[in-house]
Amino acid sequence: MICDESIGSRVRASRAWRSWIAAAALAAALPLAQGCATSGGGATADGPTGELVLGLTQPGPHGEIYRLSNALFDVTTADGSTTTFDGSNVPQLVLSLPPGIASVLLEPGWTLQKSTDGGGTFQPVSALLGSVNPSGVRILANQPVFATFEFLLDETNGLLQISLGVVTQPRELAGGFIVQSADGALADYQLAANRNMDFAVFFALTSMESVTLDDGTKQRVYTAFSQGGSFGPIPPVPGAVAAAFYNDHLGTLAGPIAADLAAGSVSFTVAVHPDATITVSGSVVGGSTDIEFAPAPIDVVPPTIGADGFPDDVFFYAQQVPFTMTSTDGTVTGFLRLRNIVPSP
Repeated sequence: MICDESIGSRVRASRAWRSWIAAAALAAALPLAQGCATSGGGATADGPTGELVLGLTQPGPHGEIYRLSNALFDVTTADGSTTTFDGSNVPQLVLSLPPGIASVLLEPGWTLQKSTDGGGTFQPVSALLGSVNPSGVRILANQPVFATFEFLLDETNGLLQISLGVVTQPRELAGGFIVQSADGALADYQLAANRNMDFAVFFALTSMESVTLDDGTKQRVYTAFSQGGSFGPIPPVPGAVAAAFYNDHLGTLAGPIAADLAAGSVSFTVAVHPDATITVSGSVVGGSTDIEFAPAPIDVVPPTIGADGFPDDVFFYAQQVPFTMTSTDGTVTGFLRLRNIVPSP
């Protein structure tokens, strides 16, 4: 039987928390909700235990509240036992587990909901899961450990990343996806009726580095990846990744390929060369799918260059970026009409 627990008190927020410190503060401030076990042998054993914290309610940047509804979590502990916990409509789950590696699976059927009246009513919103599922965590004796599931939303006011545990600003690489050649199970994408579509890769930035090469080239290197659960008492660095293909008449890219890229990694480099040309190159990598785009000039809307000689972290548009996509279904080549879309200040 699945238990139904109500929120003990409403969560009110006037701004989005931007760091794991704020996430930890939220976890401490909210009433603790122990999940209801629905199957399995449980994880109670004599000896020291640790706490697994799953945040399920978070504030948005404009005072709204987001919560995960119809959320069932299969938690497998170090001894191999699995228990299902019901996290529906509670602010967070705090589970007592034995030390060791644990796995947390968010079952299908979840819904992300939004409230604009302080938690009085909630409405479902369209969301993509952008983190590893199941998520692995290391439970430490007598310590809290955080597991987060990160979601990307497409809202009227733009994209917003909801990381249940951390809230950050999302980014996007998007534009045209034009196929020139394809083989294997993807061969039909080279047909004229199927070769033109649009794509978007949504991500939360993990790191941005400035690197100067020996020849004087100044590079801005962007990296994003989904870390999943933490392996200690500090919540993981956010880094959700999700991909979408639009106007895909065949459905393979929009379906299994996009799913394979979810919770993957994004890495791209914007480089200012000594001859003043600016190029972009990078990759998007999933479980068995790898999209590599070769260095190409940013020719339509180049980024501005700062006083330090590095490209500024701003919107840019390159109209013909060659790419090669390899997957278990085949290989696709072509070019991207690549736009870098950064969050509003």
